[in-house]
Parts: sequence; structure tokens; C-alpha cells
Amino acid sequence: MIPMTRFPAIPLGVASKLLLRSFAVPLFGLAITAAVAAAQSGSRALTGRASVSVHGQVSDPRGDFGVNTGTGWGLGGVGLLRIDNASILNLRGDLSFLAYGGSTRRIPLAGTGGLITLDLKTSNSIVSFVAGPQLLGPTGVFTPYLSALGGFSVFWTESSVEGTRGADQPFASTTNSNDAVLAYGGAAGAYVRVSNSSRPVRIDVGARVLRHDNVSYLNDDRIRDAFQNDRPPVPLRGRADFVTYYAGVNVIVW
Repeated sequence: MIPMTRFPAIPLGVASKLLLRSFAVPLFGLAITAAVAAAQSGSRALTGRASVSVHGQVSDPRGDFGVNTGTGWGLGGVGLLRIDNASILNLRGDLSFLAYGGSTRRIPLAGTGGLITLDLKTSNSIVSFVAGPQLLGPTGVFTPYLSALGGFSVFWTESSVEGTRGADQPFASTTNSNDAVLAYGGAAGAYVRVSNSSRPVRIDVGARVLRHDNVSYLNDDRIRDAFQNDRPPVPLRGRADFVTYYAGVNVIVW
């Protein structure tokens, strides 16, 4: 039997529901309340004209997508541009990369009698770009926000072959599945100021929900079935929704 190693999938269903109830939902209400108070008082939120955030991310797939796939891990970045002088209304651009599964299989190189083996690696990934308005509360140590987002995501699976040494580079690769689809949803979070310099530094934590109505994608089961039966993998098709929890650093750029 050919040995196979799979990346672990950590269930987050229960934890994500608790986080949404105790964290994301209250922030929605807090962001709206804070923004209304700022507008009524005429306060100016000194947040700069633009800021950039860099995040570590973990995703919790929902519905059928949650049944077919596991937890995703990745990185993301957010650019924020102030629209009004009070910094209540902002424009947010959100770019993220998630890997939601993968596998490595040791295979013999044809014609070597099994004396040389290779690593066949498969990875499932999602890249998303969404943008939209973000409502920001008045500046303080704790500043909540709420945003509506729309854009697109690309789901793809790629397989590559390389030597068994860690430093070896892939010498052959194939894209097994690739689909771009509209994405829409929103995010709620907060900035926590940790530096009061001329360009403040803040911790940025939050949760983002993205929905995809009809997308083609592969999972580890379909890849394993294709490998065992020596045929191209057959993608799944359907709705793909997930919640992404993120934490990182936000820096005022000007």
C-alpha cells in the first residue's frame, strides 16, 4: 500500500457558533451605536487617511461545504481608505488566501524498479478579493467596525511532483480544478490601539462571512478516489460558505 499523509482537519463548528454569538453579533450593534454617537457629537476620529492590516486567518466551512471540507488556514490583508472627515464611512478592500486541505503520497518513478520515489503533493486553495463600505466607530483604545463586502473568489486544486528531499522543487504540476465565482458577505471586528505614535499601531481582530452560491471545487476524498482509480478527479459543485476568523496588526500609512 502506498503511504499517504493528510493534513489534519480541526472541527470548529461549536466554537464558531459561540464566537459569533459572543463576539461578532455584539460588535455589529456596538459599531452602529458608536458611529451614530460620533455623528451626533461631531467628533473626529483621528485614524489617518489610509491604513493597512495584515492577518493570520482560520476558516470554518458551513453547510455542504463544511461537510465536504475541513478547516482552512491562511493569510490576508486589508486596505482601508477614509471617506469622510469623521472617519465614520470608509472603503475597505480585503484580499485573502486559504488552504483548506491537501495530501502527500509517495510514488515510485516509472522505469526505476522502485529504486527512486517521488512525492505527489495536492493542495486545495481559495483566494478571495472583496471590497465595500466599512462603518467605523469613534477612535479610542477600542474601536469597533462593521462592513458589507462583495467581490469574487477563486477555488482551485493543484497537484505537483517533486523529489522526496524537502529542498527539492516541483518539476511537474497540474491544475486539477479551477473555478471563479462571485462572493458576498460582511465582516465585524475591532481595532485595539497599542501605540500612540504619529502613526498609531492597532491590533485588528474580527470575523468575516463569505457566501458563494454555485462553485466547482475538489476535496481530499475526490482526490483520493481519482488516485486509486487512475482517472481525472470529478469536482463537487454547489454552495460554498465559510466564516473566517482573523487577527493581525493594523498600521496607519498616512
